[in-house]
Amino acid sequence: MKLRPLRLRDRIAAIVLLHLLAMVAVITIFVQQTDASRMNPFYRLPDPVKVALIASAFERTPPETHGDLARAFSDLTLTVSLRPRLPDPMPGAVTPETLLRYRDALGGRPFRVQVFGVEGARSFDSQPGLTRSPIRIVVQLPGGQALAVEQKVTAPVTKILNNFILFLIIVAVLDVLVILWLAGQTTRPVERLAAAVRRDELDEFEQSGPREIIELGETIRQLRARLRGMIDERTRMLAAIAHDYRTYLTRMDLRREFIDDPRQRELAGKDVEEMRDLLSDTLTFARESSTSDTELATCEVRTELAAVAMERSRVDQNIEITPIGEAIVVKASHLSFQRMMANLLDNAVRYGGERVHVRVQVEKTRIHILVEDDGPGVPDQDLARLLQPFERLEPSRARQTGGVGLGLSIVQALARRYEGDLQLENRKEGGFRAILTLRCGE
Repeated sequence: MKLRPLRLRDRIAAIVLLHLLAMVAVITIFVQQTDASRMNPFYRLPDPVKVALIASAFERTPPETHGDLARAFSDLTLTVSLRPRLPDPMPGAVTPETLLRYRDALGGRPFRVQVFGVEGARSFDSQPGLTRSPIRIVVQLPGGQALAVEQKVTAPVTKILNNFILFLIIVAVLDVLVILWLAGQTTRPVERLAAAVRRDELDEFEQSGPREIIELGETIRQLRARLRGMIDERTRMLAAIAHDYRTYLTRMDLRREFIDDPRQRELAGKDVEEMRDLLSDTLTFARESSTSDTELATCEVRTELAAVAMERSRVDQNIEITPIGEAIVVKASHLSFQRMMANLLDNAVRYGGERVHVRVQVEKTRIHILVEDDGPGVPDQDLARLLQPFERLEPSRARQTGGVGLGLSIVQALARRYEGDLQLENRKEGGFRAILTLRCGE
């Protein structure tokens, strides 16, 4: 039985818990594998109230039991021992504030604070108040003996403190690894989903990752299916309208023969032809903008450009094509490639002056076909408009002034159908450049 994917918050909680367990394991291994005999112990100042309670316990018991009592109070962190007398004072070992705290807690009992290996008075009032220098509190007992109390830090903490830099490095590396893993677990499914959407490969995309990402991918797939249905419905509607319009155009073409004025009859014929061209361009744009589930064909660029050059030479157009040294196969059908090149060259010839130059740049997986002219170019702020359907810088829609503004839109629609693209830019040396990008075929 296949388990349901965890939600994103559950995955984050699981990773945080895993990080906590890893931290516990690191600390455990660090403490167990460290040689305690080589560790320099850390000391801390015993609590004044606790020292006073220990002294009170010794004062209330017979002197012959003091040895057993000292062993009873001693443990791994606290050492209680007896001294024959109160030692001489160590001036300047601690600050007056520290001495005042002991004086108040011990209630007038004579005492000494001994700090070994430290020069100058030190305050142990701030926590945790750790030091490598041994600290001893010695309190005078009634029988003449003195009670000495020392407090050490626990061995595991001592091991960590003695290797604090190494410990921080291990923790930092562990944190970075966990953070990178968490980021990968969260972002990698999103990146795969985004790549599948860009390539339009959602049907073959295998969903993975958190449940929210899987639900997002399914939602995008459903949205894509609805959009495809809407586009197909639009195409069918345009085809039906075009079919009906062509019927009326045929009637108009027949009836224009009954116009007595030759000039008006000629103008009516031109109007009919322009309407046919408009319907043809509109249908082409609608058809090529829709996605196709058929396997994409390929064609060879060198052969196709040679056919383009021959066709253009028949109508006396000056099209210069830079020779290509080797055969280049791209993902595009013969008809689609010829239609894209025809639209790009028509646009360049119409607006770019007398000379049009075509050259090819090859990358690893893509090729760029550059169509360049020596025309006036286009204002930079208007470049994006040229790829919009029915957008032209010249406001009229007359065929003799440039058509209805579908030529470049059809090129872009065809290019994107074959996982390519079309970019427009002005040349630095003057003129205009259209860059048709197509994927290399096998």
